[in-house]
Amino acid sequence: MKAILWIIRERFVIWRHHPLQVLFLLGVPVLSIVMYLFIYNNSGAANTLTVGIVDRDQSAYSQQFVTNFDKRMTVKKMTSVKAADEALADQEITANIVIPEDFATKIRAGELAPLTLRSFQQGEAIDGIKDTAKNTYNEVLAVAKFARNSNEKVAFDYVKTTTPLEFKRFATDDASKAMSIQILGFMLMMLLYQSGNFGANSIQNERRNKIYQRMLTTPVPRGAYFAGTAIFAFLAMLFEVIFTVVLMTVVFHIDIGLAALQLSGLLASFGLVGVAWSIAIGVNSPSTLVASGIQNILFTITSLLSGALIPSEIMPEFMTKIARLTPQFWVLDAIRQLQARADFTAILLNLAVLAAFGLLFFGIAIYGLMSKQKIGVFD
Repeated sequence: MKAILWIIRERFVIWRHHPLQVLFLLGVPVLSIVMYLFIYNNSGAANTLTVGIVDRDQSAYSQQFVTNFDKRMTVKKMTSVKAADEALADQEITANIVIPEDFATKIRAGELAPLTLRSFQQGEAIDGIKDTAKNTYNEVLAVAKFARNSNEKVAFDYVKTTTPLEFKRFATDDASKAMSIQILGFMLMMLLYQSGNFGANSIQNERRNKIYQRMLTTPVPRGAYFAGTAIFAFLAMLFEVIFTVVLMTVVFHIDIGLAALQLSGLLASFGLVGVAWSIAIGVNSPSTLVASGIQNILFTITSLLSGALIPSEIMPEFMTKIARLTPQFWVLDAIRQLQARADFTAILLNLAVLAAFGLLFFGIAIYGLMSKQKIGVFD
């Protein structure tokens, strides 16, 4: 144990005297958050979903539906179903909603007035539009119920005098959660690269510079050397995770949609997987060039496939199935479930898969360490 603690202390001393590594560790979270904030603010992320609405009823109730919906998403009023379909085909709108001609009549009678929603897309974006339509429809029903107990003029006058702040909150929270997923997806990729810098790359550089061979002439066992390096790399990942979560929640006030402790735990688990993955590649690679190349290829491709860099909603179905083979997918999926207020037991499978990835990579690293009798020979 003393040998492991000595290695951790030695790694910390070396790391502390490399200001560029410290700057990179602190700068990546800040840069990623600021970059996505800039992108979202300039693209109007809270209203990126534009929905075309065809109001065939032109009644007070249908207009109330359009008004309430517009407070949550960007609405483009369409003159006809044909015009809405053309705008949908030209990708000017994400979906279109048609309000039927007998909307007000059925609403007044307390009957179901079905809306028609059409879109070429699927996934969370369309589910969000459906949920928004349901919530808005229920609000119109509430107005109609109020009107039956008094009269329509009083009901609509009351709605006009109520504050619109409650409607704005929905879109803001939804955009914050979407932005947090993109920030965290980028951070997952950077955690992988950072785990390589603090873990495998340190070992590779010391093997190439003959420091590793001199280290083995001391009482420090080879197992303690690798264990200490892995623990130090994980502590660096843990620091970056905590720093990122604090920046998002305290400094930039981004609504991550789940408890900060839960998010920190998920990211820390992935950081441990990243350390094991990086060391497994480093130990089994014949040279620094090969190890760096394999790391860059695997880390980048898996980040792209998993939806960490590109939203999974716009990916083809076969790519979403391939994404399940990456550890990043299971972290992001767990975050989305917790954002949707799922119970913690719902992500037990995700945690089990992450644990399996970690054991697999640690097993590969240990096998490479035990099977190489001349691990000090390195180019």
